[in-house]
Amino acid sequence: MNEQQLEYIRIRLRSALLDDSGGTKGQLEAFREHPPVDKNGHVRQRLHVVELEGGRKVKAENTAVYVMETRSRRQPFPPMNEFAYAHCAWRRAVHQLNEPQQAWLKYCYGWDLSFKLQTLICQHVWEIYEKQLVGSRLQKRVKLRLISLVWLAVQDVAAKNWNDGYREYAASTLSSLMSITRETWYQTYAAPWQALKAIATNLDEEALIDTQGKVGSHYAED
Repeated sequence: MNEQQLEYIRIRLRSALLDDSGGTKGQLEAFREHPPVDKNGHVRQRLHVVELEGGRKVKAENTAVYVMETRSRRQPFPPMNEFAYAHCAWRRAVHQLNEPQQAWLKYCYGWDLSFKLQTLICQHVWEIYEKQLVGSRLQKRVKLRLISLVWLAVQDVAAKNWNDGYREYAASTLSSLMSITRETWYQTYAAPWQALKAIATNLDEEALIDTQGKVGSHYAED
């Protein structure tokens, strides 16, 4: 799949994962702005006994209150707007992916910044990188610094997908963030940095391709 096809999937996911839940007012907000209580229909007097259908009588502790409808139109809004309905196949496809792929797409294209998703992405990237280190030994200090690079690598790849004009972290910037010299960066950390970004890039591409495949199978079933 070429870059143009991947970018098309990214565009569709940005629309499908968009949070438009604030498009209408909630019931409590509507009540606060326009109090719907009309007390003229029932005078405030304590009703001790209320007769129900069938002649059964019960004791009532509260007076009856008439409440008008909060909606301003006769027909209620549909449970799902047209925009959300048009992208439901893409959202359904995302939720059929594995957890790391879901976390990546929601963070990168749905702008979901929840800590749980960020942790899941970093754990996935680090686990894959650790498998590449089988047979090699790392100093504890080096390993801790590499772990701190994981989230920077994820952010770097994600930001590049958000903005075509994004400039990647320079070696001088990264070495300054890690409080090391540029020589140490190039000798010890430059190669792992590229490897971590490659893992995040592969996660992105695999998630996009799998999403497209599940969307295609959804329409094939219909």
